[in-house]
Amino acid sequence: MAQDDFIVVQATYFSDQDQDVVVHLYQPLIGPVALALYLSLWNDSHRQPAAADRRKQTALMDLLGVDLDTLYSARIRLEALGLMKTYTSTDAGGRYWAYELYRPVAADRFFQDDTLSLLLFDRVGDGRFAQLANRYAIHTVRAQSWQDVSASLLDVFELTSVVPTAGTKSAKQTVAPKPLPEVTLSDGAGYDWDLLEQLTAKGGLRSGQLGQHRAALAQMATFYGLTPPVFARFIQQATNRATGELSLRALRQIVEQTYQKQAPHLKPKGTASASSASSADAQPQGRQSLSASEQALIQRAQATPPREFLEEAKHRKNAQLFVAPNELQAVRKLAARNVFDNATINILIDYILQNYDSVNQALLDAIANRWLAVGVDSPARALQAIKDYQQKPRQSRRRQAQPARQEAKPDWLDKPYEANSADEDPALAAEIAKKRAKLRALREEKTDETHEG
Repeated sequence: MAQDDFIVVQATYFSDQDQDVVVHLYQPLIGPVALALYLSLWNDSHRQPAAADRRKQTALMDLLGVDLDTLYSARIRLEALGLMKTYTSTDAGGRYWAYELYRPVAADRFFQDDTLSLLLFDRVGDGRFAQLANRYAIHTVRAQSWQDVSASLLDVFELTSVVPTAGTKSAKQTVAPKPLPEVTLSDGAGYDWDLLEQLTAKGGLRSGQLGQHRAALAQMATFYGLTPPVFARFIQQATNRATGELSLRALRQIVEQTYQKQAPHLKPKGTASASSASSADAQPQGRQSLSASEQALIQRAQATPPREFLEEAKHRKNAQLFVAPNELQAVRKLAARNVFDNATINILIDYILQNYDSVNQALLDAIANRWLAVGVDSPARALQAIKDYQQKPRQSRRRQAQPARQEAKPDWLDKPYEANSADEDPALAAEIAKKRAKLRALREEKTDETHEG
């Protein structure tokens, strides 16, 4: 969320040479916005951040002049290339994020790494790639006629102790930076990207396009539950035959339109996988056991992609309901943030549609933030969070109401009722009756004059 706090942590050192490598070798891969984010975070980073260093995400958005989605897209590009890791936690101040920064790999390691060098080659082309390689080429003394006469360590220095002390061991552990994250083309989700690349290459997709759009394609594949052969056909339809480039916008439209035509909510569901029915997830430690219907809901949530689950949940509520574009966009945005797995998102969809006819962005974000605050990380914990929330007193669930306005109470209101003294004095009562009769006669006389006029 835009109002969430963040801190910046250094995992490694960062030098001018590292900045040169990022600008020339990484920028063609991550783009200018991600580069600006990376350099800005390094400029504001602290080796030992304190609570006073926490800032709002809006500060980054204002600095870069981008919206929250663009900021998120830049962040995941840095994460994918091992330049940053993101952690999240909650405390009394709410949810906050830690951006842990890593220096880039050295130029020689960049060109030796098959993944990074191929990505760069695909992006900049043969000519520019050769220029960049020559930029970082180092020409050492290699002639066989030269003789090495350099002095060795012990020729110059004398050591009085060669046994490491406790102080040297402690300093070694304190100064040692964290190892750089490994950059790999695998997204860790077990998706067969090699098969997808082979299938799409036959349809004219230019090499490197899958790697360029890996994060978006992975989210789309899991959101709709697309197998590589099916996904490859959609990608081929969204590929420009002349340039070989993939249009993500066209791909999303094709996938969604095909999904609506096939009406998957009418298909019988398959059985859930063995992992989805694990008892460890069905009954979280320290919580009350789940009912049979709740376990069935978890199995259905784990076996169904969010897009299909949303369609089925609306039809179970009312066969006439349909998934509106704003609902689809809201669920897709939540899935893209990677704060919940797909099964937990499905539980959230089911929970909302039990009480409302549609899913909207504000409601989805509000419940998602509440779940994150209590540590929801699985479908079973999501159901338990729902129970805990429903068991709270209604007064504690509602926002504290404004106190009612208190008017000053008059003194006479606190005095006891006293009977009219006229009820006890006959003479006074007769006088009052006489005055009333006279007043009544005057009113009648005035009424008669009005009629006559």
